[in-house]
Amino acid sequence: MIKLVVFDWNGVLIADATAVVDIDNHLLKSFGRPPITMAQYRNTFTMPVKNFFLNLGFSEQEMRDGAKKIQETFHARYEPRIAAVRTRAGAKELLEWLSKRNIECIVLSNHTLHSIEAHAKRLGIRPYFSQIIGNDIHATMHGKNKAEKLVNLVEQSPYRKDEVLIIGDSPEEAEAGGLAGVRSVGITGGYYSAKRLKEAKPDYLINNLSALIDIIKKV
Repeated sequence: MIKLVVFDWNGVLIADATAVVDIDNHLLKSFGRPPITMAQYRNTFTMPVKNFFLNLGFSEQEMRDGAKKIQETFHARYEPRIAAVRTRAGAKELLEWLSKRNIECIVLSNHTLHSIEAHAKRLGIRPYFSQIIGNDIHATMHGKNKAEKLVNLVEQSPYRKDEVLIIGDSPEEAEAGGLAGVRSVGITGGYYSAKRLKEAKPDYLINNLSALIDIIKKV
């Protein structure tokens, strides 16, 4: 039986993928680069963020010189852009279902803690989470630490590994789940294409958050 669900935030609980592509296109324009489509974004985006821009043709020198500008500009434009963005379809239904069954929920995200806390409160879903684990504004440019954080979280939790599940819209959650020894669920419609999610081989792949209910009922 699942007793703890660990959620990614961006593109999973909050429907912000379109906003992020718009902001990244503003950044690309400021560096003299052409815009990208949502499909291109989902086929290119990766962590750490530095590698995403390298994939788009940026040089190592440009990343050394522009990393701080990219991060600070992104977050400055992100907050007003998503002021009215809602949760993804099925999010509140799922969280309510988990709450009624006393299944603990935690957010584990590469996004900034301050932003997640603010929007979780705005959207009325903060009470569902026992803990929110985020990053500082510059942490995701040069490294990945979600897997390490999940391993530590699982080791410190009172639950067995087969009682923990992580869900996200990227290969990173499947990787983290594998390293931590817990089940992983990939969800399409976020920051990554369905093809890339399948290649990461999560234990399950879904299109809507409410579909997680049937998975939890069966394991």
